[in-house]
Amino acid sequence: MREPPFIEDSGTANIKLRTLLLELAVMNVTDAVIAVDEQERIVHLNPAAESLTGWPFDESRERPLSSVFFLVDPGTDRLIERPIQVAAQSPGTAPAHALLVDRRGLQVAIEYSVVPLRDPGGRVCGAAVVFRPLRQPAETAPRDGGESLIADADALFEEKERAQVTLNSIGDAVISTNFSGRVSYLNVVAEKMTGWPQAEATGKGVDEICRLVDAATRDLIPCPTGRAIIENRRVSLEALCVREESMETAVEVSASPIHDRNGCVVGAVMVAHDVTAARELAQKLERLALHDSLTDLPNRALFVDRLSQAMTSARNTKCHAALLYVDLDRFKHINDSLGHAVGDKLLQTVARRLLGCVRSTDTVSRQGGDEFVVLLADLPRVRDAAICAEKILDALQSTYRFGEHELHVTASIGIALFPDHADDGDALIRCADQAMYQAKYSGRNNYNLFAPQANLEPNE
Repeated sequence: MREPPFIEDSGTANIKLRTLLLELAVMNVTDAVIAVDEQERIVHLNPAAESLTGWPFDESRERPLSSVFFLVDPGTDRLIERPIQVAAQSPGTAPAHALLVDRRGLQVAIEYSVVPLRDPGGRVCGAAVVFRPLRQPAETAPRDGGESLIADADALFEEKERAQVTLNSIGDAVISTNFSGRVSYLNVVAEKMTGWPQAEATGKGVDEICRLVDAATRDLIPCPTGRAIIENRRVSLEALCVREESMETAVEVSASPIHDRNGCVVGAVMVAHDVTAARELAQKLERLALHDSLTDLPNRALFVDRLSQAMTSARNTKCHAALLYVDLDRFKHINDSLGHAVGDKLLQTVARRLLGCVRSTDTVSRQGGDEFVVLLADLPRVRDAAICAEKILDALQSTYRFGEHELHVTASIGIALFPDHADDGDALIRCADQAMYQAKYSGRNNYNLFAPQANLEPNE
């Protein structure tokens, strides 16, 4: 049997008997009874209170009353901050009415009253709060003026239940706050997104349980509920919702004010739509549009843009830009004899080796087939292009192993300089291409600097 919390045991048999009888009475009444001390810490819950709040006595002992449940004024939808003081200061003995939000976030229409508890000396040492749900079976419902109150409570309960089921069925996170920005509700998606259960989040500041940051700057963004309340309008933004475990969710957020029956703003509701998958798909499609699907190198479209930027920079800095046109020697023979699967693996390996030969500011692009171009931007010396070409030839002729196949590959490289050989992108590519064929004609596994002469194209 639980230790009685609100009658001091003086050690006399009479007091012990009274204590035992009182506890038995409280344990068996149908009303919910919660006893608190002077600091409003819970010292006792009877079984009806456990059922109503969702809190077992062993878990709730010594917890603040406000952490076990909270009450909402049904007329204004505002949080009743100190229900014991509110009820104790109300004139007369009539019970107060409220919506009780339990541990699970469910709302129940109740009436409640507060009785001060006194020690043997008459000093107030706590309080007993008695709750009674306003739902009764039809056969016991009163037929007098209370019938309307019960009917209203039933209708309100059913409406709240329908709303909660609906909100927990949608795929968006929903968070509502009171006028002060304190959380009053989270649906299950919001609990998952923020990492906060409804019972723990209720009453906390919305920015505490929902951390929004700018995706680019990583700066904190205040939740838009405050602006929605102050400006009395819908507010939207895009952000990342960050959990304590460093999990991030890309979201589109909108917040709208909540009005009471008189049109006054009493809070806000925020809806966060997870756009992570849509954003990743958009980024993937954007990358596919600008990169080669086999090697993941920039494709022609992106290369042309990089080339234009490099020429503009060269004009401004009085430096050079160099274009190296790289063609693998006898690649068609490898494809025909060993198959396209081996040929594709070879091209992927060549792409990685080319990237290893250049700076991070340079661009390697696959033009198609076995042809690659290397753009060297902002070259301080013209001879650096030749040094890079020699480095590429050495890297490419190292042995390639694919399963049982061991390959040796060489390349021919043509070099064209901007602005020495051409002053626009298309012309520069043609010059480099012509220089590459001149390198092939002179013996393969070689590089050649563009020179104005006939375009020689040896057979493969």
